[in-house]
Amino acid sequence: MRKKTPPRLRLQPRRPRGRPKTGDVEALESRLAAVARQAFVLNGYGATSMNAIAKSARVSKNTLYTRFPSKASLFQLIVAGQIASVIEELPSAFEEHAESLGDQLRAYVDLALRKSLSKDVLEINRLIMGESYQFPELGEAARARFQTGIQRVAHLIKVHAERDRIPCRSATAAAEVFMYSVYGWYTFVVVTGRPVTDRERTAWVGNAVSAFLASRSTW
Repeated sequence: MRKKTPPRLRLQPRRPRGRPKTGDVEALESRLAAVARQAFVLNGYGATSMNAIAKSARVSKNTLYTRFPSKASLFQLIVAGQIASVIEELPSAFEEHAESLGDQLRAYVDLALRKSLSKDVLEINRLIMGESYQFPELGEAARARFQTGIQRVAHLIKVHAERDRIPCRSATAAAEVFMYSVYGWYTFVVVTGRPVTDRERTAWVGNAVSAFLASRSTW
């Protein structure tokens, strides 16, 4: 029986020699992050070395370490890209006065969950769940991403508390409760590996937001 050949990283085109121009730095960092992401998903975070990333990206180790002093910094950029992709797709009228708190919460959470259930983000989240016990930097990156969500929801709550003239004792505490319920649903879906349709996701978000708003007087 022929021995199965392990998957290999795709080599990137070799970068021209010399120091990158200012305009090329962002593209270089994005390319390095993309190579690192591929390596992390393919081989695991712990099994991926900075040397392997440099070799696959066809850059010198000095170039890699100049841009990213550690694997953790590369991973943080990958997660930051996930956050940015959600923010970029938020409805253009997200902050419009005509929208209610419920409308904005549903729009934000449904988009965040849709992104989080996509193949690329699922792969990273499974990596975090599988290796964060051994590499705390993975858990820290996930915590920072989660805090971004809490801050956004807390901001919405504060804005609408003033707009609707409904007092709120702690917008952050309320946002934490809501976001932990969202995280619990998402984690269950990831752990069970159960496919979720757009209709099922949207229905759950609607129910979760309705239940959350029903307790608004206690916030």
